[in-house]
Amino acid sequence: MQYLVDWSLLLLNDAATVLLLIALQQSLCAMGWFVARRWLGLTRRVALQWAASALASAVGLGLILQRGVWPPVFTAFAANLLILLAFVLIRRGVQVFLRIRVTDVEHAVLLALDATLLTIGLFAPDPTWTVICVSLPIAWTLLRAAFESHRRLAADDALSAARAVALPLGLLGLTFAVRAASGLVVPELAARPLHESNAFNTGVAMAVMMAGLILNMVLAFLVTARMVRRLRQRSLRDALTGLLNRRALGPLLRRQVGRLRRDGETCAVLMVDIDHFKQINDAFGHAVGDAALVDLARLMRQVARDVDHIVRMGGEEFCLLLPHTDLDGALRLGGRLREVVCGADANACVPMTVSVGVAVAQSADEPADAVIARADAALYRAKAGGRDRVVLADPPPPTGLQAAQVFLCRAGLAAGLATAGSCRFSQSKNSPYQSCELRGFRIQWFSSGNHSSRASTPLALSVL
Repeated sequence: MQYLVDWSLLLLNDAATVLLLIALQQSLCAMGWFVARRWLGLTRRVALQWAASALASAVGLGLILQRGVWPPVFTAFAANLLILLAFVLIRRGVQVFLRIRVTDVEHAVLLALDATLLTIGLFAPDPTWTVICVSLPIAWTLLRAAFESHRRLAADDALSAARAVALPLGLLGLTFAVRAASGLVVPELAARPLHESNAFNTGVAMAVMMAGLILNMVLAFLVTARMVRRLRQRSLRDALTGLLNRRALGPLLRRQVGRLRRDGETCAVLMVDIDHFKQINDAFGHAVGDAALVDLARLMRQVARDVDHIVRMGGEEFCLLLPHTDLDGALRLGGRLREVVCGADANACVPMTVSVGVAVAQSADEPADAVIARADAALYRAKAGGRDRVVLADPPPPTGLQAAQVFLCRAGLAAGLATAGSCRFSQSKNSPYQSCELRGFRIQWFSSGNHSSRASTPLALSVL
């Protein structure tokens, strides 16, 4: 059968071959981190550490492959020390990237201790000493890196990223821990130099190759994810003032309205507009106009609380979203903002005043956009009323049930004071009219489709 292929020739059953592949892999990773520094916006400090880690690993493995050819001081001492340095640099790069406290003292002690033990190993006839002295520090470094990265990412609510980073680090650390433990139990198998071909060494080498590849891919994923997150944050920020932009306001306000429905927590919206801003631009130029916008953003940050959200809606119009704020609190903050802007003439680039419209979301039935619309209408009334003032928005339009109750009260019927619990709503399919049966009466009005929506005046009253 001369045409049959012997697939066993393609199996990596030689530890030296696997080590050579790992060295080539790490060389490519080193080049990749140099490229990432330029194209992925990775900081020079992190990129160089991860590139140096991959390069140290490749050189260390290359020296191991020269055992029997070069002196042991290179192929045993320097090679093993370089491999430990590679894993220390990986851990240090992760610490810098994730803004974890850098443990340089621990790293220096670990490298010094390993160098001492490897020096002793040069004169030890039994390779068990060297295998254990190399494997344990590497296992410690990787397991500590896995723990630190998981704790930090989990604290940032990035559980998926925490698992993705900690898993390859932990598996690689456990691999070296198993090698050290096995070297004590079965030294004739597990405590042999890594370049010697046996089943255990080949398995360890394969595990290191796969874990190293996955680890570099995960680190690249972290870098890419951070870049995407920064781009998303920039898309939600105003370039001039650094405040949130209009796109960011919708989700924030809907979240607050959801809390109102769930927990009854009110929130307030302040619409703020610079008075006569066009005249500032015409008189002093657009550069001064931009400086006035930056000044107002600075003053709003001074007045706002840490939990408040400041948004530039566009042009000279701004918005303040105030969680956990009632009507009195919103009016006080609006008045304080107006006074601060008026009193900032000495420090501002140009004197200016602001008009403020205030709306409070107190009903769980009111849509988020309606709260913005009411605050905006109040702002326009403030400008029409002479500017440099704070105006409270009108209350939201009544719901269908409230309109029905008002209609019955105006008709002199006590039943109009009934609660929602004694009211039965109905609406025909494809019909714009909604009905409410209330203590023997039926009231009908035009509706958008649900009993909590805003309704116009009821159109008809009938006795059941």
